[in-house]
Amino acid sequence: MSSQTNVYPANIVYLILFIISLLIPVNSHAAEQWQELAAGIEYQDLRGGILSPWSNIHVFRIDLSKNRLALVSAKKLGLKNASADQFAEHSKALLSINGGFFDHDFKPLGLRITNSKLQNPIKNISWWGIFYVKNNRPYVTNVRNFNYDQDINFAVQSGPRLLINGRMPSLKPGIADRSALGITKDGQVIILVSTNAGMSTRDLAQLMKAPPLSCTDAINLDGGSSSQLYAHIDSFKLNVHGFSNVSDAIIVKRL
Repeated sequence: MSSQTNVYPANIVYLILFIISLLIPVNSHAAEQWQELAAGIEYQDLRGGILSPWSNIHVFRIDLSKNRLALVSAKKLGLKNASADQFAEHSKALLSINGGFFDHDFKPLGLRITNSKLQNPIKNISWWGIFYVKNNRPYVTNVRNFNYDQDINFAVQSGPRLLINGRMPSLKPGIADRSALGITKDGQVIILVSTNAGMSTRDLAQLMKAPPLSCTDAINLDGGSSSQLYAHIDSFKLNVHGFSNVSDAIIVKRL
């Protein structure tokens, strides 16, 4: 009797499907479509794919000719810290996402401007960037090239910068859930948060550069346990809980 391994057809099919799944890029989202939630606000969930069915990368695309960005601090709520849903509900915002860095006492670190008013001074840290809005146009720059003027109605300082004029800078390794802001080629704002989808800043930069996000510039927000987002736009509702409260949030409101 010969020594022979029996391989059944069903097992072969399963093996082939498994190998194919390994070859499918996890961040391939060519077939995904944007969902219009309101005037100037679109949404897409870049799911983790066949290998990560519980992962989500929630993305919103914002037109600043119809909506505006602002900051709200926990202090404004009479609190030391708060969650994304608390910030949104207090401000009657359509959407809120965690802001930049803060210290152990929940005091914001780095530049904050909202409604053209300086809320917190700039911090001279070279690898941090500044995302700001001037005359309804979004920009990302570094500390050295930022010039404050009254036409800037929103700014948040965080880091690192993920994309600079379409180019990825040198980025450090480290896996975590992420939140970020980006700018598309046509000047729309991308707001992103991941959940159960830990990635490096390099992975995040590649994701934001590629379609369907197609960002030319992007900046990392305070991720990890701070990553959180809340949206309530007409019948659409999403609550991405963070593992910790934060000092402030970036909110989206209608003009």
